[in-house]
Amino acid sequence: MFKKTFNVIGITFILVVGFKVHLSHGGSATPPWQMFRHDLRHTGTSPFRGAQTNNLKWKFAAEKRITSSPAIAADETIYFGSVDGKLYAVSPEGKLVWAYQTEGEVTSSPAIGLDGTIYVGSRDKKLYALNSDGSLKWAYETEGEIYSSPTIGKNNTIYFGSADGNLYAMDTNGKMKWSFKNKTYSSISSSPSIGPDGSIYFLISKGIVYALDTDGKFKWSIRIGSNIYQSFSSPAVDENGIVYLGSENGIVYAINPDGTIKWRINTGKSVQSSPALSSDGTLYFGSYNRVIYAINSNCTLKWQFKTNGWIESSPAVDSEGTTYIGSTDGTLYAIDTKGKLKWSYQTGGWIESSPLIGSDGTIYFGSNDNHLYAIGD
Repeated sequence: MFKKTFNVIGITFILVVGFKVHLSHGGSATPPWQMFRHDLRHTGTSPFRGAQTNNLKWKFAAEKRITSSPAIAADETIYFGSVDGKLYAVSPEGKLVWAYQTEGEVTSSPAIGLDGTIYVGSRDKKLYALNSDGSLKWAYETEGEIYSSPTIGKNNTIYFGSADGNLYAMDTNGKMKWSFKNKTYSSISSSPSIGPDGSIYFLISKGIVYALDTDGKFKWSIRIGSNIYQSFSSPAVDENGIVYLGSENGIVYAINPDGTIKWRINTGKSVQSSPALSSDGTLYFGSYNRVIYAINSNCTLKWQFKTNGWIESSPAVDSEGTTYIGSTDGTLYAIDTKGKLKWSYQTGGWIESSPLIGSDGTIYFGSNDNHLYAIGD
């Protein structure tokens, strides 16, 4: 069997840099931003009020560009990956706690278990589980590179996709519970989302959305795009089980729980940005046409905002409805509830990484200028 689990005791192959270790406090506190798109439904919304100004608190330099989106643990440690192949742990003050070296680029975004374990994929074909002190808990090898960001379900099952065409469900000990291979053997780059009933939704690179039940059994599939090498838009699911996501054909879809299309919006350019979904049903996303959209629940335009670059970054929405999103023009934008610019911050490279919101309102995001930024009041 090609899949292997590696259990390692000690700190072999760990690169620890710095003078202190930032340990998790307790095992049950919920992290402020636990995984890619915040939560298992991938709403991209936070219960906290985000930064009101573009004040730079600090920036942290990695060795190469940062396209991975950060996650924040209950103790406020920030975790993120880099094209340099490392998963970084950085303190709330912007100091390096530790760095773990994998054998491939880390473009997957980490997810944090309630016990403090950090899960992240690498292009070396492995999913890693790291303890909060930076030591390796286990690694699981697939037959394909892992771009997909892991999602942690309610029962602590870890779900992720691989370029080998499988969606995997793992337990916290690194054992595979089940896997599902799509019929076209197409790569899975997007991050799976979990609906209110436990259904699992993900997009394969052939432009097909799949829905599985909690046991990994096929429910339905629907084609929303063409054959493409990679598709990074990940679904968001509302409280009624309606699935929202974009496609390389420029269309954003709302799909009913039975797999039928509820509505669609055509932006005219590829949508690789994963949508955010606020509690009032507003949908937020960016497009390669350089526009950020806010769409009402009845499929009418709430507002749109033009940037100077195409958008791969996914939006984060705070408790007041302010939208934070990056663009390939190198700017992070904060947009108010009327679609007006609140503030912006210019970096030295494209922003593909998606921002997130800390419990104190700090906005964290990576840039292709090799830096992680912390913007806060």
